[in-house]
Amino acid sequence: MKVGSSLMASMDDDDKGLVKGCPCYKEFGKDQVCVNNDDVQPVSTIIVDPTFFPADSVEDLEEFKSDNESMCYLLIYLDDTSDTAYCVSQGKRIKINNRPVRASDIREALQFVTATEKAGSGVICSTCLYKYLVTMGDVFEDLLNETERAKVISEYIQKIAAKMAVDMTNATEEQMADKESYNQHLKEYIKQLINIRSEWSSLIFLYQKKDTNQDLLDLMEQYRTLSRLEGIFLFQVLTLRDATDELVALGLLRFMIEVAEKVVKVIDDIRDGHLKIQPLKKIPTDIKEMLKEENSRRMTIEQRFTNVLKVLSQVDVGA
Repeated sequence: MKVGSSLMASMDDDDKGLVKGCPCYKEFGKDQVCVNNDDVQPVSTIIVDPTFFPADSVEDLEEFKSDNESMCYLLIYLDDTSDTAYCVSQGKRIKINNRPVRASDIREALQFVTATEKAGSGVICSTCLYKYLVTMGDVFEDLLNETERAKVISEYIQKIAAKMAVDMTNATEEQMADKESYNQHLKEYIKQLINIRSEWSSLIFLYQKKDTNQDLLDLMEQYRTLSRLEGIFLFQVLTLRDATDELVALGLLRFMIEVAEKVVKVIDDIRDGHLKIQPLKKIPTDIKEMLKEENSRRMTIEQRFTNVLKVLSQVDVGA
């Protein structure tokens, strides 16, 4: 795997302020360059494990600075105290468009980019990190006009939507690569959710007539709501794939964030609902089987929607 086409960016507790990856690293064909401080310098890269650099402060970086000006470790140091980012190999602050990159900007970018651009090995592209900083970072907000900003963010959102659909519906990357296959797969999955919702509706209607425990009825209603919200969310993903207007895409994103928040809330209610029905001595077999099946599915999608909400909330969609 080429270093430039995919760049490692990880942030573990053990790494402290060190991040494997740099937004200023670029590849042009076979040439490797550094564009830090608005310059273009040819570099030779080596990937170094952060554990080789036990840096606890900016002052410690001087010890690890390379004597070779063209050497790049693909490693940056984030100093949270001063909210600054430094190139470890050259001991210089990271600057883009003559503006210092903040440590907080890098951390926010990593949360977004690693969730959407990460390969199986945990590697992400430097271009994605750079693009996030100049389009979504507060420091660089005036570099693009609103139309340009909306277009770039829209492209990000569409990538997120595709990856969310793959994760949430157990589709393959190959299925999602082809638009027709992508649309068909999502439509079939949405139909499954509609069927699940109908099953819950039938059970609720049946047992409302039998003076069933209210906590049990409430839990069934919460599961019905969950299937409805899932379907709405995936329908928006499907719509987003075909959105050609950037502002429409941003509007869809706002709605998707609202739906994702509701999903997380109803999942919390479902968890509480299961605790409430524990004292019940007997639950009808058809309800018990449905609860068992859907609770297993709920646990699978819970973390997915939590992650989805975290990623979507990173995008500034305006008022």
